[in-house]
Amino acid sequence: MKYKNPIIPGFYPDSSICRKGEDYYLVASSFEYFPGVPIFHSKDLVNWEQIGNCLTRKSQLNLENVESSAGIYAPTIRYNPHDDLFYMVTTNVSNIGNFYVYAKEPSGEWSEPILVEQDGIDPSLFFDDEGVAHFISNSRDANVEKAGFRMAPIDIKTGKFLKPPMPLWGGIGSYAPEAPHIYQANGWFYQLIAEGGTEINHMVTIARSRELYGNYEPCPFNPILTHRDKKWHFIQAVGHADLVEDGNGNWWAVFLGVRITQSFFHHLGREVFLAPVNWADDWPIINAGKLIEIDMEVNINDNIIQNRKTEYKTDFRTGISHEWVHLRNPLDGSYRHDENGLYLTGNALTLTDEANPAFVGFRQRDLDSLIEIDMEFTPKADCEEAGVTVFYKYDSHFDFYISKQDKTTYLSLRKVVGDITHIQSKIPVNSNEVTLKIKSDRLKYYFYAIIEGVEIFVGEALTRFVSKEANTRAFTGTLYALYATGNGRLSSSEARFIRFLYQGND
Repeated sequence: MKYKNPIIPGFYPDSSICRKGEDYYLVASSFEYFPGVPIFHSKDLVNWEQIGNCLTRKSQLNLENVESSAGIYAPTIRYNPHDDLFYMVTTNVSNIGNFYVYAKEPSGEWSEPILVEQDGIDPSLFFDDEGVAHFISNSRDANVEKAGFRMAPIDIKTGKFLKPPMPLWGGIGSYAPEAPHIYQANGWFYQLIAEGGTEINHMVTIARSRELYGNYEPCPFNPILTHRDKKWHFIQAVGHADLVEDGNGNWWAVFLGVRITQSFFHHLGREVFLAPVNWADDWPIINAGKLIEIDMEVNINDNIIQNRKTEYKTDFRTGISHEWVHLRNPLDGSYRHDENGLYLTGNALTLTDEANPAFVGFRQRDLDSLIEIDMEFTPKADCEEAGVTVFYKYDSHFDFYISKQDKTTYLSLRKVVGDITHIQSKIPVNSNEVTLKIKSDRLKYYFYAIIEGVEIFVGEALTRFVSKEANTRAFTGTLYALYATGNGRLSSSEARFIRFLYQGND
């Protein structure tokens, strides 16, 4: 069996997976973006389709005034055969803390949040043979040195603890232990965690016990997944794993990793990788301890054809797909849709505010990519602008836009890097209809425009300035986002977006 990593490219970190029959479901972190917690479906573990988002209402996900890279952290998805429901448990670190929602169908509406009064992040659920739910997070007892993660049974209808939480295994002593999951196999209970921080020292470790709340012994082969000593490799920071057994008795791991560009810089975000799980003395070892590669070959006789979707076409006149997200909860009046396209109306907020500008974003999925956007915009006032941005966070983005100044309409390219804002290009235009194009490779973005049938080159920008390594508090990845702003005022002009094309060439 051959396939390519990442199985889900782009900013989809902290993946978690479960299976019901022949169907697999996967979720990922969404941080300050709305709707929250994208959910994917697959029949074969390598071909995935986004079927929705778990948190689609503000009552489920309040992102007002959250900082960049705050909001939703590390969801876990589990199927409970005892009530035939799916559960997604996660943390809103900026608001209500740990909670879970449930659904009969993962592609449908999920419930209102049920809170769990335990601190820590990266919560998970384990359903035992009797159907009792056990809640674990990386919460620790601060009064006990090296105390392990805490777990207890809960009432799944209310989220209330049935017994006081007790500490389990706490890891091998490395930095930032997190992402605990519990499994049952081979007569053992296993506790899987991540350690080393979600950077180049990331790793996955595991321990086991004969009893669910027993004494967990660490694996002698720990870490069972890491690239921390392979700093020459294209794939770095592998970790934060979740395990699943397929219908044929084979075990697999999904986990995050990054594809670097230069000197450990990465800007696409943490992506979803897949590897087989091998067993040694009843210990699971991810990919038999070998490196994770882009091209994987697994010793399983399964004729699966991986259809890597490299082109995404959106005609906004017919609707908006699940992949598109807003920056925090969208404000009323900021966008609308009809049979003529997608309309954005700028509010007073800008891309440099940690707030809710008129913003509709699509995750960049390839280092080598191309986007094209057909738009129409006639600004009536100097404060109004609209276009597309290569967006990482409020102080890290490249904006390609139409605006007005002194009765003249301009097409401009602006770079925002930290506390520096630079207008690289400013070209007068006579048409209010334009096609914006952005090409990318590992190191640069290239900006073009087609105006009245003529293509012009506008400028370029370095990818490293929209990377995690160039930013503080940065856990996300780059998006291509349509936006509009009134720059301190409510805009009176709508920007109309008709067509969006994304082509990935990795």
